[in-house]
Amino acid sequence: MLCEMVHFSKEEKSRALTLVKKVEDALLNNCKTLSCHPNGPVLIVGDMYPGIWLEHNQDNLFITQIAPDVAWNSQEIFINNQNSEGLIPYVAKFDQIEKFKDVFPNNYFGYWQLQSVYPLTRCALEIALKINRPKEDLLKIYNCGAAYDNWLSKYRNTQNTNLVEMFCEFDTGHDNSPKVTDGNIPQSCYLDAKNMPDCPALPILSVDLSAMLYGNRTALCQLAKLLGKNEEAILWENKAKETREKIKELLYCKEDDFYYDRNKDGLRKYRTEHITRLFLNEVLTQDEFDTIYERYFTIPGKGFAANYPIPSIAIDDPHFDKTCPKNSWACNSQGLTTLRAILWMDKYKRSEDLTCLLAKWLKAILTYKESTFQQEINPFTGAPVGAGVNYTPTLLIYLMAIKRLGW
Repeated sequence: MLCEMVHFSKEEKSRALTLVKKVEDALLNNCKTLSCHPNGPVLIVGDMYPGIWLEHNQDNLFITQIAPDVAWNSQEIFINNQNSEGLIPYVAKFDQIEKFKDVFPNNYFGYWQLQSVYPLTRCALEIALKINRPKEDLLKIYNCGAAYDNWLSKYRNTQNTNLVEMFCEFDTGHDNSPKVTDGNIPQSCYLDAKNMPDCPALPILSVDLSAMLYGNRTALCQLAKLLGKNEEAILWENKAKETREKIKELLYCKEDDFYYDRNKDGLRKYRTEHITRLFLNEVLTQDEFDTIYERYFTIPGKGFAANYPIPSIAIDDPHFDKTCPKNSWACNSQGLTTLRAILWMDKYKRSEDLTCLLAKWLKAILTYKESTFQQEINPFTGAPVGAGVNYTPTLLIYLMAIKRLGW
């Protein structure tokens, strides 16, 4: 198993339940109306991130029952601000982006990196179906997703592999991870994600961005069927199949039974949580998933089976940062990873592990008085890392844990 099930005292259970209202209020307080999107409130990330990020779009899947309009607005803000070439912004902020306000006086949106994990097409479709949005919105999602696919194929496929290339550290949201920094890789592209920086390590064929591409194409296939575009559905199905085959052909290491990024020097062997993004986008068959999961997620003290999972890097990988600094995807267990696990663990028949994972996070939050629902925890002790307050994924993990435990 990923981790051992923890037990809660009566006092802990009582305290956990009394905090539910506070957590719900904090979550609703994270619903803000941005001046750049006056249609209504969107779900922001938390106090450390003054705005809405594309990589957090799946957060909205968990609020559809209590705030359906917010969940939809949080998808529409990205759809409506896709640029003329098809690139989706990675962020919308409360205020103008100070660094470039003289260049773009009305620029509230950032297009400097991809920072997409759970495809907007998939997430917006799931939300639209949950809350019964009209067919016109399904078409809007479809057109956005198709244009984004075209952009990725045109600008992030320079080697014609049918995969997606990484150009900068922030492309995948793995801040401060050696996977995306080694080789002097810059943090971002200048102004536009299509601009590849001058760096010998680039371009890099990316496992997780390619998994996102696959997920985008399977969502487009489903949308095409719903819209009666049967010929286009077949096209997207074939494109998704080709992407999946190329991921296996170019990024899979048979010896390690793991998928790695690749550049001109070969596979970049960092065993990071990017592997879970293949799970999230359902790239792997059940059998393929089982062999990887059994090897890297079920042996205590090895791989990703830390005391408080899921660490950003396998704890026995030589690149793991044992100092566990804040905002580090080189070590810490991230709320984003855990929240996304809710979307794939049941599907891949690991329901018991998901219950244990959520219980571990709940235990950590209840154990440490300094916990303010930060974005990450120490994978060995469960102690919160950093000073953030009311990080949306952690608030959602808390509520999902209470629900999962049947309290």
